[in-house]
Amino acid sequence: MLVTLGAVVAWYPLADHYAPFASGASITAEVTQVAPRVAGPVKHVLISDNAEVKAGQPLFEIDDTTFLMDVAQARGQLDQAMNNVTSGVAAVPAAKAKLAQTEVALTIAQQELERATQLHDKGLLSQAKFNTADANARTALLNVEAAKADLERIKASASTADASNPNVRAAQAALDKAEFALRNTTVLAPADGYVSNLSLAEGQFVAAGTPALTFINPKTQMVIADLRENQLVNVQPGDKAVVMFEAAPGKQFEATVDSIAWGINSGRTTTNGLAQSSNDTRWFPPARKIPVRVSIDDMSALPANVRLGSEASVLIVPEDGVVPAIARGLMGFSGLLSGLN
Repeated sequence: MLVTLGAVVAWYPLADHYAPFASGASITAEVTQVAPRVAGPVKHVLISDNAEVKAGQPLFEIDDTTFLMDVAQARGQLDQAMNNVTSGVAAVPAAKAKLAQTEVALTIAQQELERATQLHDKGLLSQAKFNTADANARTALLNVEAAKADLERIKASASTADASNPNVRAAQAALDKAEFALRNTTVLAPADGYVSNLSLAEGQFVAAGTPALTFINPKTQMVIADLRENQLVNVQPGDKAVVMFEAAPGKQFEATVDSIAWGINSGRTTTNGLAQSSNDTRWFPPARKIPVRVSIDDMSALPANVRLGSEASVLIVPEDGVVPAIARGLMGFSGLLSGLN
């Protein structure tokens, strides 16, 4: 009796160090809240709740009526920008001709002003006529400057009708944006996985960025087990592990320790900016537990009834030996008993 009692007492520290075990673990995975990038009423719901979907498979469609209008409007604006460029190119020769005409008029006005100046100096021309000739020359000079500015403006707006033209670039960007929004009226599955918590109905209005359904990626499934701090003495990422699920009684799955959490919430609070001390007066307070991520080596071996949140038990085997072998046998036995519940 004493030997048995001593063996039982010695088993717990040995198991904690050489074969850490944790029950109450659970399977988790990447869960994505799928939301549309555009807003509008739902036109078609193309899948059912809890359905299996493939990457890129349409999930639901938003009414695209207004988005088709936006695309048509953007195309019209692009066509208008292209026409403006074309008409600008055609206006360049006319602007050059106008500049040449004003330069000729300036030459004539300057010649008339020169003759008027000579006659005025000799007293053969009245002051009023001299002032008129001077004003005509100044006006002709201003007309030349205006024609030059007009020609430069037309040249700037009449550049090539491609991506180098700012007006064409702006119109093309508006069209690309409208077409992008139109494509996003069909919401696609981000990867192979499962749809859950589907609550969409045809005619229901969905806002951009508002989750419409939940997507689960089974390839990212992983088990999270909480182990006491004294159980992590010999545990390192890469250690072998064994996992059993309540959904598969008695069946053990080989696994690997993926990572150990770097921290947990200490539970301390503050009052009026000061730390509040713990009032726990127990001699043996409960040990704190650290989450450990364990990945199943062969995910395809999991039975179909193992779902997200399924309860599991985890046994970590840092190294082979007698204690891990006994722990593994006890784990299998307890798994068989749990199947009788």
